[in-house]
Amino acid sequence: MTERVQDDPSPSTEPITEWLNAARDGNPAALDRLYDAIYPVLHRMANGRQGVRPDGTLQPTAVVNELFLKLEGSNTFDVADRQHFYAICSRSMRFIVTDAARRSMAEKRGGPQQPCTLVTALAASPDRAQELLDIDAALEDLDGIDPRLRELVELKFFGGLTHDEIGRLHARSERSIKRDWVRARAFLVARSAPLPA
Repeated sequence: MTERVQDDPSPSTEPITEWLNAARDGNPAALDRLYDAIYPVLHRMANGRQGVRPDGTLQPTAVVNELFLKLEGSNTFDVADRQHFYAICSRSMRFIVTDAARRSMAEKRGGPQQPCTLVTALAASPDRAQELLDIDAALEDLDGIDPRLRELVELKFFGGLTHDEIGRLHARSERSIKRDWVRARAFLVARSAPLPA
């Protein structure tokens, strides 16, 4: 019986780890099944993220397409489990959005033209681009102190996962994830990189 993918990354929705292992071993059918399974989940993750708007210039489909290109050109398939995979996807989305914000800031300052990838538009309006870059820099600092909190911010803010979904990925209670979210937000606010509640 084929398992059906749901729009959340809970540990039991589909055999992502099996497909990742098979894809890593060079099985193209497993790679196709993996992409078919995760595309709607990644699209939901990208939709509504800071700087990503269905009616804007940086659209969820473009973010997911660029994410797939990054995944294919990396060692992403050498992952331990689904948790690790979703962490990699959220981190990649962070880099895609912040790279577009950097391009936005360069254009705002009259900088030279940069070569474009699939994501050819701005990550956000120029007034929000600096905010994204501040959050990105603060996350680098947070990574040096507590990589687990940095990953939590990436999963929630850039990956769009809920506290409950993150809790299921990490086999932790939603309450403990919320406590960590408060800690991570406090750290970022102290570095002038506020996150929404």
